[in-house]
Amino acid sequence: MEAAELPPSRTDYLTAQIRALHTICRKLNGEEIAYRDEIRLLFDIEPEAIPTAAYDEAIAALGDALPGEGDVAARMIAWRAQFEIPVDTARLMIETIATEVRSRSSTFAPLPDGEGIEVSMVSNQPWSGYNWYLGDCRSLIEVNTDLPIQANALLDLICHEGYPGHHTEHAIKEQRLFLEQGFGEHAIQLINTPECVISEGIATLAESIVFTPEEAAAWLQEHLYRPTGIDVDPARERQIADAQRALKSVAGNAALLLHEDGAAENDVVDYIVKYAIETPERARHRYSFISDPLWRAYIFTYHVGYDLLGAWLDLEDDSGPALADGQIRRQARFVQLLAEQVTPSAIQSQLP
Repeated sequence: MEAAELPPSRTDYLTAQIRALHTICRKLNGEEIAYRDEIRLLFDIEPEAIPTAAYDEAIAALGDALPGEGDVAARMIAWRAQFEIPVDTARLMIETIATEVRSRSSTFAPLPDGEGIEVSMVSNQPWSGYNWYLGDCRSLIEVNTDLPIQANALLDLICHEGYPGHHTEHAIKEQRLFLEQGFGEHAIQLINTPECVISEGIATLAESIVFTPEEAAAWLQEHLYRPTGIDVDPARERQIADAQRALKSVAGNAALLLHEDGAAENDVVDYIVKYAIETPERARHRYSFISDPLWRAYIFTYHVGYDLLGAWLDLEDDSGPALADGQIRRQARFVQLLAEQVTPSAIQSQLP
């Protein structure tokens, strides 16, 4: 097929992917590229530092939501500690979660026949969870045990890496785009390309596609917390989660401090501790990710993808009465992201 015969959406997709690959080759050849330019060229997005005033506001909201009085960081550490569970308990919880979210995803997403996931516990990795897509609609999901595993993080993790996140997207695109349409570019998943912004946007929004906040809180209480003796107020948990969501871009700011401003390691770690309300141990683990040559730019795919695709999913459309329910409408639009070629700039062009 001649290039002129390609659909415009595929031409745009391939152009953005090739631009990213060219940028990677330039860097491998020793060329110095400014950090923000690197992010723009790799991911088809505009990297921005978030004003710390937004974080101060979120931390104040956390102070109001967390139990007790005094230092917010100390109270956050105590809050998180009540969710820490042994690895064996985490395995059982993950099995329960995977069954539920696969069932919920199958009600709106065209899961290919024979798809499935396997979960393994690993250590000594810079990430908390990772999806290794194996092909043939199968995935290996690895969960990192370097830091304590928290029960309240597992639902998001399995939605992110599995259903309806990374695994679901890769399986559907392999089936629809590669096997059925012959799009050879979908025979491989390329790190540090624009498709990663779409993938991470899908994954970071995945839990919200299969659960409303109220549904998630009720399900966690019934299936994870009560059976293991975790006693928390669902309303308080939602308040805390809402406030924490505003801190999701802290690591991006920290990466700009490191790679653009030349800040020292300790200063970057202190920044993460202060604004992400993390322990020094967790902050250093996050630093290991943003300082890794492979992942240093990738950190922007998470919060930018979340904000970009989240805004697009919430757009009003002409779906009609059958999709009047907001969650059903979001699920229908989400399937487009799971099954179609799209670039971040194409999504951005549709936003007001």
